Amino acid sequence: MSESRFHETSVAIDAPIEDVWKALTEAPDLARWFAPNITVEPGAGGSITVGWGPGLEGKTVIEVWEPRRHLRLVESREGVRLVQDYYLEAAAGKTVLRLVHSGFGSSEDWDQEYEGTRGGWPICFFRLQQGLEHHRHHSVYNVLLPSQCPGVDPREALQRIEAAAPRNMQIALHTTSEFCGLLPDHNHSILSVSTQPSPTGSVAYLELLLFGLSPAESLAVENEWKAKLQQLFPEK
Repeated sequence: MSESRFHETSVAIDAPIEDVWKALTEAPDLARWFAPNITVEPGAGGSITVGWGPGLEGKTVIEVWEPRRHLRLVESREGVRLVQDYYLEAAAGKTVLRLVHSGFGSSEDWDQEYEGTRGGWPICFFRLQQGLEHHRHHSVYNVLLPSQCPGVDPREALQRIEAAAPRNMQIALHTTSEFCGLLPDHNHSILSVSTQPSPTGSVAYLELLLFGLSPAESLAVENEWKAKLQQLFPEK
């Protein structure tokens, strides 16, 4: 059996530890920063099911449930265990959340998922932090817009989307395959984008986390980005 890999992500959140625990374990709170469709069967032996749309769903089994201290989620794939260990600790008036994501194989077949999750978790934790610290009492509109980018490599696809973003977007995190930024014109909502290779070029995942906007305003922002993506990556 080949050796496995892991990576760690941590964030200090200016919120009570009880609220951070809820954000990890209760469906309405998870939907405010992670995926729009969440189902939770709480407690050890239960499960968390997440979904962003057709074909973009996943389920993890809850193996450890220690409220306000430790949550372990396990995804089993043909004998491989992918494990998410969340540790919570109160420190200096804040809550420190640390995630150890382990079980990734050492072969090249695992590189894309390993690098994707290693870059993706800091963005997810930024979204969680912003929601708890600045938008606790705001409504949230969470939508994912996948886009095929035929004939375009992932780095170029990311550059095109970033160039199409508002000029006053405040970049919070940026790598060669993803970025995340605040939208001042929309109540400092969050735009996050990641790209990855596909057989025909690349695929882009653009996610909007819109805070405190009316349903009509949220739909208008979503439709604006749908139109931009169609212009950026026309079907061939």
